[in-house]
Amino acid sequence: MKIMHATPYWSTILLITIFLIGCNKKNAVSKTIISVTAYKRAKLDSSGTFTQLKIIKIYPAQVDCNTSLHYANLYICRELFNGDTIYVFEECEKVPKFALDTNADHIPVVDKNDVQFLSPKKVMIFVPANFTMPSNAKYLFAKLSDISES
Repeated sequence: MKIMHATPYWSTILLITIFLIGCNKKNAVSKTIISVTAYKRAKLDSSGTFTQLKIIKIYPAQVDCNTSLHYANLYICRELFNGDTIYVFEECEKVPKFALDTNADHIPVVDKNDVQFLSPKKVMIFVPANFTMPSNAKYLFAKLSDISES
């Protein structure tokens, strides 16, 4: 009799465990190589030196760069001037504290002087396995700055 009452309890625990493990694998971050040749290079606000952004999502590099391998932080941003979504790849940098802070006092910007015009065709990033960039995505290789520090 006791076994019959314990069985539904353990079955429930087992199902919850399987569900949690399955969800964690789906959201697990892995090293991914993105070819940017299929996407358009973003055009920045031409009225000034800085283009103001709002960071929507950050995928930081999980390892440091070395002489043979380069990784990039990926910032999915909304340009405040025209509302475009821009995928900003920032190579071999640590994610700055202002980028992690959602406080309105910090406005991330791309300085036109910090844009790489000779950018690689492929970039290594750390994103969930189900990550995809839309076919009409716009990208930049650049370093983010904080407008309050400029």
